[in-house]
Amino acid sequence: MSLLHPKAWRAYALNRSLRLAVVVTATFGALSVQATAAEPNYNGHYELIDAKGTRSFSLDVKQTGSSADISFSAAMTDGSGAAPDGTGKGHVEDGVLSFKFKDSFNNEGICTLEGKTNVYHLSITVTKAADPEPFHFYGNLPLKKTSDKP
Repeated sequence: MSLLHPKAWRAYALNRSLRLAVVVTATFGALSVQATAAEPNYNGHYELIDAKGTRSFSLDVKQTGSSADISFSAAMTDGSGAAPDGTGKGHVEDGVLSFKFKDSFNNEGICTLEGKTNVYHLSITVTKAADPEPFHFYGNLPLKKTSDKP
């Protein structure tokens, strides 16, 4: 049998329930803020880091929330060969931007962009080959972010 009066017992139980609700709300609120803050913002302009300097590759990302619109262009610095342009749509999940693209040669593929300190790694995989001429621009590319604006 309880030592508390029934009214006191109800007040005690209500107070305890409210404290538990506050702790649970605060915990989940902190976790959601932390998860939101952990997602990177890929919005910006990126350029190829290339020691040889024989080719150029630029990538623009317009990110809104976890969705992103992507465009890219590539060319040889001497103006020779293929110069593909491409566009795509994607999303950020677990810190990685993933997107599908279609280039100006009607090739299609999937890409991932992931930031590591000052270098971003772009991985381009062709899934539908229509014209292999621009394939030498694709693969794994190290990029640097040159602007926060696309």
